[in-house]
Amino acid sequence: MGAAQRARGLPGARVHRRRPRSQGPGAGRLHGRGHRGPHAHGPLRPAGGAGRGRGVPGLRRGRLPDRHQRHRGRRLDRARRLEAVNTGHAEIAGAGYAGLTIATLLARRGWTVTVHERSDAVREIGAGIFLHNNGLVVLEEAGLMEALAPKGTRLLRDRMVDHRGRLMQERDLAVTRTRRWSFPRQAPLEVLHAAALAVGVEVRTRSVVRSATPEGALLTEDGERHPADLVIGADGYRSAVRTSLGLTRVERRLPTTSIRFLLPGRQLSPEPMSTEYWSRRRRVALAASGPDHTYCYMACPEGDAAGSEVPVHVDSWSDHFPRLGDLFQLLHRSEPYKAYYSWVQAHAWSRGKVALLGDAAHALPPTLGQGSNLAMSNARSLVTFLGRFDAVADALQAWERAVRDTTEATQRWARYYDLVTKYWPNPLSGVRSRIIWAFGASPQLAARMRRADRTPPITESAA
Repeated sequence: MGAAQRARGLPGARVHRRRPRSQGPGAGRLHGRGHRGPHAHGPLRPAGGAGRGRGVPGLRRGRLPDRHQRHRGRRLDRARRLEAVNTGHAEIAGAGYAGLTIATLLARRGWTVTVHERSDAVREIGAGIFLHNNGLVVLEEAGLMEALAPKGTRLLRDRMVDHRGRLMQERDLAVTRTRRWSFPRQAPLEVLHAAALAVGVEVRTRSVVRSATPEGALLTEDGERHPADLVIGADGYRSAVRTSLGLTRVERRLPTTSIRFLLPGRQLSPEPMSTEYWSRRRRVALAASGPDHTYCYMACPEGDAAGSEVPVHVDSWSDHFPRLGDLFQLLHRSEPYKAYYSWVQAHAWSRGKVALLGDAAHALPPTLGQGSNLAMSNARSLVTFLGRFDAVADALQAWERAVRDTTEATQRWARYYDLVTKYWPNPLSGVRSRIIWAFGASPQLAARMRRADRTPPITESAA
């Protein structure tokens, strides 16, 4: 039974689906395992005759000269790597960055895809987001940046300023490997959602996933079982999919308060840059975020009662950052989005035909801005590995071996960043400033800390 058939008659479920204009009535059908997809090429043939050697002097019928035979084999190998993507049906828990990215990429390769979203709409909180090189590569390859770019700002510089107003670090973001865009958080999600619908992905809102089975099925709150060739748990750091499979090693809320704002106008951030201010155990940052908004975030230890207070405690924050008093007056009147840092480690990222993606596999502090970027990059790499193996379980294990090291290295550095803010002794703030300067001055240290920025997803051409 197809995904659309299963959705009929289920109370409370909203189905969002659009047939791609380029597809006819027979498009999007479920292909069996091992099927090479609708765009697979046949064997490559020599010019001048349908593989029989016609028009090639001195060539025996049905045989190529050795050097051409070897070249033909290499070409055929490459064609298979690029085009022979196994297809089937995928069920995905979660319509966030991870879920919608993998859904779109699979559907473009001939899969049928259903995404389950527990909320009544596909949406993000009203703050900002930084997209780095590894995430931007995925969006560019998918042809989505043309629609997305007008909604954001390409940042050219990133600055860190200490409690005395002195510059601790300044990074050039103009080169490809360090590039960064800033967006209102909803903007990339809307573009991904539209792209998913355009290629026939079925998005079911108010569909709450309770568990998954290694054999390949999602079980939802309404009692329905949704079988699939591939199941993706992209349902956040409190992942029901991960928990049901016994894959959780660590799931922890970290004692760091995060307060975020999306402010109208660009008066506070007229230049295409981001600036993060440090004072004692608090941080506050401002960044241009599209033509009409400024993104602001604040962080402090959860035990800092005044710093964690919403509305913003103007006097307390002004005491830490005297030059930003007017900003805190504005933030006091603005709508805050308060949350806490989270941390997830899994025993494994897959079991059977089920894979974990994004925060479900590796939630990390947002200090390096890599949560959604790693999710999109790892989703793109996963599609590549699904094309290399006939068995989904084998593909998932090979994918994890290839990408987990970079992901977990980024997790550790993001945590170190948080710890240096949260637990550093206040009397030694000057020492911390010099350490941060040293990281900015050392290309080797910067490369280690921002390894994910410099590590593009694994694509078919890299096979």
